[in-house]
Amino acid sequence: MIRTSALLLTILALSAPDAVLAQKGARGTAAEGRVLFHSPALSTNGLACINCHSDFDEQREPDGLMRAGHPLYNATQRATFWGQQENDPDRYQSIGDAAVVCVEHFMKNPDKLTARQVESLSEYLKFKSPRPLTDALALTAAADKTGQYLGHDGGDRIRGRELFYSACHVCHPNANGGIGVPIPRDKDPAFYARKVREGDGLGAVLSGLDANAFALSAGNFMPFFGADRLSKSELRDIIAYLRSLPAQ
Repeated sequence: MIRTSALLLTILALSAPDAVLAQKGARGTAAEGRVLFHSPALSTNGLACINCHSDFDEQREPDGLMRAGHPLYNATQRATFWGQQENDPDRYQSIGDAAVVCVEHFMKNPDKLTARQVESLSEYLKFKSPRPLTDALALTAAADKTGQYLGHDGGDRIRGRELFYSACHVCHPNANGGIGVPIPRDKDPAFYARKVREGDGLGAVLSGLDANAFALSAGNFMPFFGADRLSKSELRDIIAYLRSLPAQ
């Protein structure tokens, strides 16, 4: 009876999600990767992976937030990252390589990641990929190739308030400084549209607007929102809300 109870307890323990996550790879573990993914400990600016990338199916389990980055659920076997084509010489070879660049660039951590941290993050995201996607990510960067960003006025500030708190508040709390800088209230709509669509410059590069707009050494770390992450109508509403706020 004692042996049966002990065996039952062992089976229950091993069937728990944490027990599955804790299965060791060569060095890192999925359990460690889960902590790293949800913690700002990897950054120097307070940003965490979960702020820009969900680790769950956003369609089936929406949490009310709109993230600039695509979900990493089911993403570990994707053919390319950042929407680059497979034959691009500078494409990221794996999700671990992409994570290192994110930590260095967006999280402003010059120490990057240790080999164990890279493996742990990779193991966690593999665990979160029950049906791995192998197709290349669709390119949805939407910077205005004219550079003028016309047609971003006339939005609904009431809808814009809700959208702002879904998409922008985490980095610009109440449009003030946080992870990001304070957002001015008195700029033309084109100013805000450019910031959102081009971000740190990568949005301009991937849209074919300016091949030299993105540089890791420039110090900018705002991610861009592509058309599939934030529509033009939604962006207009956010801009209307920002322009309705009292001057600082």
